[in-house]
Amino acid sequence: MFGHDLRSRSLISGAILSAVLGLAASPASADFSLYEQGGLKIDGAFTGGVTLFTTPGSQFGVGSYNNNAGSPGKRVTGHNNWTETFLHPELKASYETEAYGTFYGDVSGQFTMTGGHGEPSLISTTYGHQWMLELENLYAGWKSGKTLEGLGLDENGLDLSGGRQSFRVADGFLISNGTNNIGSRGMFWTQSRTAFAQTGVAKLSSGNVRGDVFYLQNNASNSVMSPGLYENAKTKVIGGNIELFGNVDQVEGKPAPDGASNYADRKWYGGMTVFRVASADSRGVYGFGHSGITNSTVTNTLSSARDGMTVFSFHVGGNPLPFLPDFSLYGNAVKENNNTANAKVDANAYYIEPGYQLSDVMWTPKLSYRYAHFSGDKNPGDDKKEAYDPFFYNAITRGFGTWFIGEIVGNYVISNSNVNIHQLTFSVNPRDDLKLSVLAFNYKYDAKQQLGTAVTSDDLAREIDVAAEWAISDNVALSAAFGAAKAGHGYKQNLSANSFSNANLPMNKTWLLGETSLVVKF
Repeated sequence: MFGHDLRSRSLISGAILSAVLGLAASPASADFSLYEQGGLKIDGAFTGGVTLFTTPGSQFGVGSYNNNAGSPGKRVTGHNNWTETFLHPELKASYETEAYGTFYGDVSGQFTMTGGHGEPSLISTTYGHQWMLELENLYAGWKSGKTLEGLGLDENGLDLSGGRQSFRVADGFLISNGTNNIGSRGMFWTQSRTAFAQTGVAKLSSGNVRGDVFYLQNNASNSVMSPGLYENAKTKVIGGNIELFGNVDQVEGKPAPDGASNYADRKWYGGMTVFRVASADSRGVYGFGHSGITNSTVTNTLSSARDGMTVFSFHVGGNPLPFLPDFSLYGNAVKENNNTANAKVDANAYYIEPGYQLSDVMWTPKLSYRYAHFSGDKNPGDDKKEAYDPFFYNAITRGFGTWFIGEIVGNYVISNSNVNIHQLTFSVNPRDDLKLSVLAFNYKYDAKQQLGTAVTSDDLAREIDVAAEWAISDNVALSAAFGAAKAGHGYKQNLSANSFSNANLPMNKTWLLGETSLVVKF
């Protein structure tokens, strides 16, 4: 059973690089102009970064192993040291007309490379000095300009685009990453690739209402995977999203906030998302009813039983109370249902995260608490999956711990399924360009039965992280983090039941982590 848990865990393994994503969300002024005449504009952009890691006590002393057809092979090390490097050049073009709106396009590629031991998952997906050169963006679109204002839409209130591009809803709890950054892609922690392989997106806005209609196909390819470690099932979804929002306050000397287009410009928001899986890979471990495949194997394969699934999601975020400006509230609730033959699903997830910042106190300290629930399956041997499928989550907008919850356990032990997490975060800002944070986590299995009869405790792990994020300039960002984690009795039972218990591997070490990342964007 533990081998299948490893496979599901490796589907969307990775973590936050808040500096990368924060810079990537910077306005177009960070780009450099290559040509501009009349309505035609061509810009270039470049993002690159390197991150260094060290993890004494990997897997609580058990260590990290290479891949043996989906099972642990040779022990690589008990102290992983590795690097992740990426280069992302980009070319953008737009043509603005007076009467017909604006036409635009984007093309980019990425070179990625992982050095050293690779990341410290029990089965390391990036062991072996992985590297890849791959297309990232290739899309085109049209914005309506002022052509549809007579119909009640804003300027550029209709934005149509298609091709290979990134797309997200709200803070990325459910939809934000179309690419699985493991195997040959190598960016396990950095998560630098986010584009979906195919998209068709219509964005609409009118006043304080915005919406999306979308078709998405994730960038899934078994050719980049190590044998036996399953890719996020190739999936096509069709759906829609509608939101109410309020803009942040105008800052003198800066462009007017545009919450309809930019998530970071929303002071508060609330919305609903619905989508249906039009098709998904249902072969072998991805669907019930296959010869030689047990139902528990399907349950423990994270992205199984998707074909025909319907997903409902409700989300809120930001500061919804004008009379209490230092209060924040984030939350999301997701329900997954599928009654298709050989693909029965009844799963759910939610989180609630209140926070309060003392804006009039030195360093503006902020304290927040989050409880996150991701359902597990208490009867993994039947033909219905109750373990939550997190689909396309990523860490995009709100700092460390979102949505890879914990720099150690959230990256290298769990996926967002079959787990309940208590998280406490305290942060201060000694300077406008520097943020310091302390994060504490307590992890419990939601359904210990999903892991087999040998696991009788739901105690998974505990972790504490300290992080710093420094925006050195508009173009350069530095981040660093230190973490420490202890295994709970349930996780030790899970390892012991799967031949990882002997005198040399006591599973009682404190797992430490240090990481530092430098990112540039032009």
